[in-house]
Order: sequence, then C-alpha cells, then structure tokens
Amino acid sequence: MNWIMIKHLIAKDWHFNRIPLMLYTLVGFIALAMLPFNQQGLFYVSMVLLISSVIVVGAHLVFVTVVIERKEQTLPFVMSLPISFMDFTMAKLLVNLGAFMTIWFVLVAGMMGIIFSVDTLPNGLVPYATIALIELIVAYVLVLSVAIVTESEAWTIVVMTLTNVCVSLFWYFLGSFESIAKYIEGEVAVWNSTAFAFIAIEIGIIATMIGLVFYFQSRKTEFL
Repeated sequence: MNWIMIKHLIAKDWHFNRIPLMLYTLVGFIALAMLPFNQQGLFYVSMVLLISSVIVVGAHLVFVTVVIERKEQTLPFVMSLPISFMDFTMAKLLVNLGAFMTIWFVLVAGMMGIIFSVDTLPNGLVPYATIALIELIVAYVLVLSVAIVTESEAWTIVVMTLTNVCVSLFWYFLGSFESIAKYIEGEVAVWNSTAFAFIAIEIGIIATMIGLVFYFQSRKTEFL
C-alpha cells in the first residue's frame, strides 16, 4: 500500500466535500434540537430530518467521490499517479467510511444523549433506535460497495433506491419482534439477546461487504 498517496487522495476528497458535509450535519443538529419538545408531530419531523440528513450524507459521498469521478473522466488522471487498484480502493473506503461514520456517530450520540436526558422520551427506545440506525450504515456500505465495484451510475442509483425501501421494511420487521417492541415505551433500555443478535448480524454483513469489495477489486484487470 502506498499510504502517502492514499493520504493525498483522502485529503483531496475531504477538501472538496467538507462544506456540504458540514451543512448536512447542521441540519442533523437542527433535528436534534427539535427532539426534546413534547409534541408528537414535532418528534416525527425531527426524526425524519435526522434520518434524512444521514442518508443524504451517504448519497453525497458516494456520488461525488466515486460515481461522478468516473463519469467526468477524472479517474484516468487519478490512476496516472503512482497508485495501484488497491490503493485507490483503500482511499475511497477510508474517506467514505471515515466521513460517514463520524457524522453518523456524532448525530446518533447526540440523539441518545437527548433520549436519556429528557423525561418525555422513553429510554426503552434506545435499543430499537440503535439497531435501526446501524441499518443505515449497512445500506450505505452496500451502495458504496456497488459504486466502487461496478463503477456504474445506473447500478448505484438502482441499489440506492432499493436500500431506501428495504430500510423502511427492515424497521417494520424489527418492530414485529416482541422481544424488541415490548420495551420501546419502557423507562429502561433493555439489551437482550435479540437486540445483540441483530447488531452482530449487521456488523457481520458490513464486514463481509467490505471484504468483498477488496476481493472484486483485486480481480480487476482494467481500471479505466
């Protein structure tokens, strides 16, 4: 691995995307500020804003750092630098996962802090919310993986659309588990075997997808 060039590629992507990412994060903070208000309608609006800001962060990163770079023919210049396929792949994964996970963690930590500190929000919501929000990472990594491996705008859009639908279905599916649903309105966050199983499966899927990206990239014979 040419870590010097990898760092330069990461710095380049961060430089061109830092302002939009900060704006999306600001929208997330606005959503967090609305959470403590004791109004059901306002709560749902704040949750939609929060989740939407995370989804938009992921979409922006994938399209600007991977899809558009290929579409606008800047990739040939990048690959003319002293880097390998795997260096390029590592740089794209690190900058995307690093930026997305940082924003995700900040917003989720803020949400959890508000839930625990505001009496009107049940602490029992935390396990369900954690699993549901980790699913956003699963969806994001899937879209990112498809974008990197296929280098196709069409396939990326198709997968992104499908994941947005599937995430909503997953949340409904998650709520159908009695061992999860019956504690949502409770005063205590209950971390049982079902909750841990969901999280373990999600982490396993994420790790598998990242591994498959490296596998498929290593088998490519042409990168331009």
